[in-house]
Amino acid sequence: MGNYDEDTAFLGQKGPFFVILFFLLNAIYISTGFHGLYIVFVGASPSHRCRVADGNLTEEWMKASIPNETLHGKPQPSRCWRYSLETVRNLSALGYSPLDVNLTDITLESTEIYHSTI
Repeated sequence: MGNYDEDTAFLGQKGPFFVILFFLLNAIYISTGFHGLYIVFVGASPSHRCRVADGNLTEEWMKASIPNETLHGKPQPSRCWRYSLETVRNLSALGYSPLDVNLTDITLESTEIYHSTI
């Protein structure tokens, strides 16, 4: 391992050249750090929807268990709402519509290929 003082001797003592070079070299690392922080907030997030627990339901009732909502002008399954599984099970035999239940903690991430990249 080299000696730090010998390796940086070409920079000289703390003069104008040293200060300018110091800030120019560190500007690269500071901008890289900001880019790393920036990508956390603007990176792609997968589309998701509520997960329906396997309750021995038919395919029609599985689709009916999540209400549709309009996003960007297209109807799609709701991200935050689903109908109660017990209610769906009980009412499927009777032919009624299930009641709304808000469940924000149970989501299913999309595994599609992203259209935008980081």
